[in-house]
Amino acid sequence: MKQKIIETIFSSKGSSFFSPWIRFLISLGLLNVWEGIYPSWEEAPEDGNVHEGDIWVNKTTDSAQKSLAEYRSRETVSLASLTKDYILSVASGMLLPSAENDLCIIDFGGGMGASYLPLIASIPHPEKVEFHIVEGKTICERGQKILEEFSKLHFHTQFPKLIKPVDIVHAGSSIQYVKDWKALLTKFTDYQPRLLVLEDLMAGSIPSFITTQNYYGKNIRSWFLNINELIEEVEALGYHLVYKSRYTHKIINKTGPLPMKNFPMRYRLNYGSHLIFERVKL
Repeated sequence: MKQKIIETIFSSKGSSFFSPWIRFLISLGLLNVWEGIYPSWEEAPEDGNVHEGDIWVNKTTDSAQKSLAEYRSRETVSLASLTKDYILSVASGMLLPSAENDLCIIDFGGGMGASYLPLIASIPHPEKVEFHIVEGKTICERGQKILEEFSKLHFHTQFPKLIKPVDIVHAGSSIQYVKDWKALLTKFTDYQPRLLVLEDLMAGSIPSFITTQNYYGKNIRSWFLNINELIEEVEALGYHLVYKSRYTHKIINKTGPLPMKNFPMRYRLNYGSHLIFERVKL
């Protein structure tokens, strides 16, 4: 019943009014962002098709429209280039001068240009970036309409087969929603990108475990990962770690440590992580 009430609130026109009350319930420990520790992916409860549902798609759309408005701003330094400790733009800017052709980037779970617009707003030659987003069907269809003016931005529901070399594979706050994250990393490195950029990872000095995320009244299965296990998996695929940092999350419009007091101490993660890996030169 509690989940159904929350779902109704965030599906309603007055959802912005109720957001502070949801934050208040979380602060009191009466509502949790993540719940449970499960031995397998299948045992964690999940509502079907959340990533194609109205709440997820509408919030992704709102974010895209806000970013597009910022990108179109007439400021000398575009509002869309505001740094929030995301690192794809910096990594791309460093690679771009040495790229023989357009800088080719694949973004797994990239929404409707969530990383693309800040990137092209931050570099002097945005026309030299070819960007491929891998997303769900509804996000792709809506993203193509909203961002149709960008000829070098492409949406795919499957990993694309590209002839040209891929410079960067990027995944921001996305691999935790994939059952076999190790197989996903292999898909990333099959492109042999120069850099693998993993942002907003739910990874740290904790045991790897599966939980259920409360996404505005909907349940989504999600991984929390041991960061050393993740690093070892990537390094075994021919890459070495060149950058790591903490990432401060914004949960229900509040920035700070992750709200995980409902978990045993050994499973609590205060902050997420950013990691960059470079392909080992043979």
